[in-house]
Amino acid sequence: MRKKPLLALSAVIMATSAMMSVPVAGTAAVTSVDCPDTREGSASRPRPGAHTMDRNDVSAEKAKAIQRDLHTKLANQARKAGTATVPVVFHVVYASDGTGNVSDSAIAAQITELNQDFAGAENPGTAANTGFSFTLQATRRWQNDAWFNDPDSASGEAALKTPTHEGDQRTLNIWSTNTSFLGYATFPWDFTSAPKLDGIVIQWGSLPGGPIANFNEGKTASHEAGHWFGLFHTFQGGCSKTNDEVADTPAQRSPTSGCPEGKDTCKGKQNPGLDPIHNYMDYSFDSCYNQFTPGQATRAQSMWAAYRA
Repeated sequence: MRKKPLLALSAVIMATSAMMSVPVAGTAAVTSVDCPDTREGSASRPRPGAHTMDRNDVSAEKAKAIQRDLHTKLANQARKAGTATVPVVFHVVYASDGTGNVSDSAIAAQITELNQDFAGAENPGTAANTGFSFTLQATRRWQNDAWFNDPDSASGEAALKTPTHEGDQRTLNIWSTNTSFLGYATFPWDFTSAPKLDGIVIQWGSLPGGPIANFNEGKTASHEAGHWFGLFHTFQGGCSKTNDEVADTPAQRSPTSGCPEGKDTCKGKQNPGLDPIHNYMDYSFDSCYNQFTPGQATRAQSMWAAYRA
């Protein structure tokens, strides 16, 4: 899950006509942040400064159980790591006054950003090509004030997703809404128990060119898609030996705000390396993000083979 900046919220959105097609800066009320649903399978990123649980953070015991289940599925079913072109169904959820009715060009820019980020194109010298690409299969538009303003509670999430979800476990459903978070996602291992909830929800203002300062390059969707592929936050598990279950992401005690070069929250010989502030699975500004690691690519490919292929 990604957080929304508190100061930006009061000036994120200006009420617009029902014919609005692109996000514009201005002012409007935004839903308040309560403690979100903490179900393991629905992960979210709270706003910087918000004292909330993050649905993407799981307990150490749960992380170990997921890892065991992954290895069992790969071994018992002789599944090999795989890659894919992922079809995307993009759901534009907007208010009766037109707020949130983002344009087709903004959606196209979002798909371009996802492809760039998962291909490692922003930092080809360091970033991994995950092997995944995205193609827009369909755009659906839903004018519904309740869905737009309450996608975060358990009841609101179900009301939004259940009648609109399309495709199977290999289809990425994206809902752009007025979520109180920058975004939240479901994990791949929970698809079988809640298939209609599968996908990611993003704040409409986080699309490329959107009104949320520092978080409007479309990289919220890349962060949340990382969770959809089974990646944890880089700070999952803190300074523990296993942390995020990926060996080439240095251990990290706490999430990042901004882009503080040299940040090192896990010191000592047992924890080499600076915090991976440029990794899409941290909480950095969009402008700071530029990489998934080879280890994350391998994990995503294994998760795909085990749960989505």
